[in-house]
This record gives sequence, structure tokens and C-alpha cells, in this order.
Amino acid sequence: MLNRLGFLLVTLLPIHVHAQTATQTKSPGAHAEREPFIGAWRVVSISDFRPDGTEVPDLYMGPNPMGLLIYDASGYMCNGVMNPSRTKWANESKGTKEELAAAAAGYDSYCGPYDVDEQQKKIVHHVRVGLVPNDIGTDLVRTYAFDGNRLKLSGTEGLLPGFKSWTFTF
Repeated sequence: MLNRLGFLLVTLLPIHVHAQTATQTKSPGAHAEREPFIGAWRVVSISDFRPDGTEVPDLYMGPNPMGLLIYDASGYMCNGVMNPSRTKWANESKGTKEELAAAAAGYDSYCGPYDVDEQQKKIVHHVRVGLVPNDIGTDLVRTYAFDGNRLKLSGTEGLLPGFKSWTFTF
């Protein structure tokens, strides 16, 4: 457990330091469109939708996903979500190749700058750090909606065949 916590801290600390430095160099209020997003959002649910509108729990993260989506005022974000039912490793400090693959199948994380397009109700996550190597350097575009104190992000990429969209509720 300690090794995984250490790994997480080593992974996220440079992003936090970079974001803090960026915060200190940008004028406050320069990006008012970011205000509603700023803070830590806890994952409530992740749903996938079939073409007929049928809603099912996300196939990777399961019916009770856990995670956080964090936006800061300087324009950086970090997302980490997992299936809490992932199998624990036999040796808690080192997983086998099979255990590592299974753990990654129920986990996703990425971080980088973000932009908000209020007119189109889109938020763009510019991936600079992430679990999935193919995501690095890409822009993940999400449609957003606020529903009371909830944030909903929707998209279409990364779906298995037979699905048309997904929605994360935070």
C-alpha cells in the first residue's frame, strides 16, 4: 500500500508544483469561464449508453466507481477513477504482469491543462500525463452540464462496439 501511495505522490506532485507555479504567474479572474469547475469533484456514477438509449454502468469501472476530478484556477486538471472491486495483488508491494494488467483495466488517470468553451458547453482536457500512452498529447473534448451541485461530462471516445456515448457524473 505504501509503495502505491508513494507512486501516486511522485506522479502527481510535479503536476501540483507546476500548477502552483502557473497560478502564481497568472492574474486572478483572467479566465472567469473556469470558475464553476474549480475544485475537487467526486465521481458519483459513470454510465454508458446503447444506441436505443439503454443506460448501463461503465463496463470498466463497474457500478460503483470511485475517483476524483480536480480543476484549478490556473488551468490545470487531473482525473483519476477506478473500479473499487479490482483484485488485490498477492504481494502488496509488487504485482505480477497479470495483476498489473488487471489493475490497469479498472483504472484510468490523466492530467494536463484544460480550456472551457462556454458557447458550445465543451471542456477540453489537453492530456500531458496519463495511464494510457495513446492519450498523451491528445485533446479529450467533453460536453458539460451543471445540474445543481453536480457536474456531468459526456463524450463518445473509448467506447466498446454497441455503445453510442458515456456520461460521468461528479
